Amino acid sequence: MSCAPSAAPAKAPTEQPSPAAATDLSSAEAPAAAAETTPEASPSATASGSGAIELDGEDDLDKDIAELSRATLGADSAKQSEHGSREIVYRVTPQGLVIEVNGIHLKPAAKVARDAKGAYTLELTLTAESFDGRQYWLSQPDEGPFSVAGKIESKGGKPQRFGDERTGTVREEVVTSAEPRRFKQRWPGKGQPQLRSGQALTLEVGLWGVRSDSEQQRAVRRLFEVKLLAANHPEPVITPPTLDWGN
Repeated sequence: MSCAPSAAPAKAPTEQPSPAAATDLSSAEAPAAAAETTPEASPSATASGSGAIELDGEDDLDKDIAELSRATLGADSAKQSEHGSREIVYRVTPQGLVIEVNGIHLKPAAKVARDAKGAYTLELTLTAESFDGRQYWLSQPDEGPFSVAGKIESKGGKPQRFGDERTGTVREEVVTSAEPRRFKQRWPGKGQPQLRSGQALTLEVGLWGVRSDSEQQRAVRRLFEVKLLAANHPEPVITPPTLDWGN
């Protein structure tokens, strides 16, 4: 399959302080139709000093994306990190959503299963890799690196919102440019509701913490969303944060 160039990225401006075995049903890294404009996202240019960069998915799409990211990484990026600001860029590619947080690429994916009692579960995965030569560290509590809140909606019923809580010993996992790291986390977590057939799920996913070697550990509160309708052959859809986040 030939790969078209990735869509123009949406760039987030400065981030202000603000179990048992299951049966695999489906796997998806479904990209969003376009990057949504959120309180953390606004349009950005993708020009480089030497001209346009073609993304050739048939050769090495990951390498092309990294090249594009380096070309569009502002000269003041390190200064922004030092002063507590953060840029988040969303790129929609043939391989799924790629999220750029400063000099690190994050590629989320989700897989659906059902447990022995018929409830739907999700395995969230995140592939992380540095593209700017620096080392990064992700904060990982007992359940995983993601903070996961959201809601479950039933036909004719009131949405049931739920939050998340960081528990257990928190360790830091290093991410470099030498080899991608893969992180996994299962939903629902401890104390979160179960998803039943016919219900609709929205997960609002962030990171408990991420830093470079020169930064303080800080959370990414709005990273991506996962939407799922619990029906036959369900496919989770991963998108940038949408305007109804938290509602």
